[in-house]
Amino acid sequence: MHLSFFRNRLWKMLLVLAAFAGFLGLAEDAGRAEAAASHELNYFKYETFTYEGRNWLRLELGIKGGSTEYSTNVRELTPKQLHVILSDTARGKVKSDISLDRKIAKYLTLRETGDNALDVMVSLNKPVADQAYKIYFAEPERHGKKPYRMVIEIAENKLDSEYEAEKPKTPDSFENLSGHRIVLDPGHGGSDSGARGHNGLMEKTATLAISKNVADILRSSGAIVTMTRDSDVDVYGPMASDHDELQARVDVGNASAGNEIFVSIHCDAFTSPSAHGTSTFYYQSSYRGKLLAEAIHQAIVEETGLASRGAKTARFYVIKNSAMPATLIETAFISNYQEEALLGDPDFQYKIAVAICRGISRYFNMR
Repeated sequence: MHLSFFRNRLWKMLLVLAAFAGFLGLAEDAGRAEAAASHELNYFKYETFTYEGRNWLRLELGIKGGSTEYSTNVRELTPKQLHVILSDTARGKVKSDISLDRKIAKYLTLRETGDNALDVMVSLNKPVADQAYKIYFAEPERHGKKPYRMVIEIAENKLDSEYEAEKPKTPDSFENLSGHRIVLDPGHGGSDSGARGHNGLMEKTATLAISKNVADILRSSGAIVTMTRDSDVDVYGPMASDHDELQARVDVGNASAGNEIFVSIHCDAFTSPSAHGTSTFYYQSSYRGKLLAEAIHQAIVEETGLASRGAKTARFYVIKNSAMPATLIETAFISNYQEEALLGDPDFQYKIAVAICRGISRYFNMR
């Protein structure tokens, strides 16, 4: 009687454990289902065609679940491989390795990554840099029995015009600047953010971006440019005193007797967001500094449309202690909502840089 009792108890315990294990299995499967990609490939087709005298390869990948985000990259060690990374996408029932006709590309591979992304890799006959390609999504075609799909079209070669379109834009240049030695001082940096706009733009960020554009334009004009900083760093060192930091900037400019002008670039700020406009400053006893400040100020006002606050005297450390004509530019008010937006805009950063360079060019024409 006791043995039968224990057998029954053991049997019931085994049933409970089996049920619990089944529950865990279901939960695990549910977890896997929740982690599954939202999109899945459900179709593949490729063809070659001729358009405007050029041969193309078209790859079509049907995507269940609609459009998904993607990125492209070409790895340095495999320049003939184009990778298109589809986010939140699984391979589905499409083959992982597909041979192509080798006219433009050799094969296609599909590899799922651990973050629910799908790496679509096209192996080309030529380096990707010498191929023209485009990627777009196409709507379903009921009569052609084609689902919603991503289309990758690759040309057998790249036209001269396509090479030209990829070239970086040549900066504006000024003929009379060749050989002139100019020191640029992007205000603040490193542990000193400078003023901060209402939307979070830091003065050190805007001044560096503008200064880099100025340096590029000056160098493209043949000028010799020295920057007190060309990255987000302190010139003297982190948490230095104001005197040490400013003197370090002056020291960069004064290190070479051949340096001709010192241009410090800043953003203005005030307690009231209504304050606006641009201004330049020079040390009162420097006649050449005054000419430099006025020339740059006039060019900025003309080319940007910013309100003029004038070219004025000041006792700022860097312009007082520079061994050459010097000016400090307050480009615009970072504390003003509209001007903060301008200072953070790459197009405006370049535009005001051109104006600064034009002013520098006018200054050297006065000599």
